[in-house]
Amino acid sequence: MKRGFLAMLPLWVGAIPSGIAFGLAARAAGLSALQAQLMSGLAVNAAVQLTFVTLLHTPVYLLLLTVLTLGAELPLLGLAIGRQLRLTWPQRLLVAWLLTDGAYGVAAALGPLELPVLLGAEASMFLGWNLGTALGLLAVHAVPAIAHAAGFVVPLTFLAVLLPLMRSRGAVAAALAAAATALVLGRAAPGGVAVLGAAVAGSAAGAWLA
Repeated sequence: MKRGFLAMLPLWVGAIPSGIAFGLAARAAGLSALQAQLMSGLAVNAAVQLTFVTLLHTPVYLLLLTVLTLGAELPLLGLAIGRQLRLTWPQRLLVAWLLTDGAYGVAAALGPLELPVLLGAEASMFLGWNLGTALGLLAVHAVPAIAHAAGFVVPLTFLAVLLPLMRSRGAVAAALAAAATALVLGRAAPGGVAVLGAAVAGSAAGAWLA
C-alpha cells in the first residue's frame, strides 16, 4: 500500500489544483462547504464534479446523462481490474468507491496489478483530491487562474503515467486510436461523448491486436 501511495504523489500536482478549482466552482454555484466536501468524499472524479456544478441548474435528465457519460470509463476500468484480481464483495465495493483512472494507471505501471498497491494509489488520490477541495473552499477569494493552470497540469501528468505502459503493439494501438478519436469527436461533440468514443475505439484497437 505504501508503494502505491507514494507512486501516486506526483499526480497530486494535478489533483490538488483541480480540487481547488472544484471547491471554488462549487461555492460559486451555491453549494455549501459541507455539500462540496461531501461530494468529493463520495465521487472522487474531477470531470464529473466540475461538470455537475456547472450544470447544477439545468434539467435533471440532462445533468444525469452528462454525469453518466463522463463516468463511462469506470465500468471499463472495473472490467480490467476484475480480470486481474480475485476480489471479495467488500473488496470490490472499496475498490469501486475510490477508483480513478489515475490510480489504476499508476498501479498497473508498477507491475502485475496487486490489490494493496491499487488501494494505496486510490487512497493517495482520494486524500489529494479532498485536500485540494478543502483548500478551494477555504480560499473562496483566490485567483481564478488556479483553475486554468490545472487544465494544463492534469493532461501532462497523465501523459507521464501513460508512456511507461506503452510496452506492446496493442498498447500503442489503443493509445493512438483513442487519441485520434478524441481529437475528431472533440471538435464536433460534447466532452463526455468524446471520452466515451475514445475509450471504445482504444479498447477495440487494443483487443484486435491482442
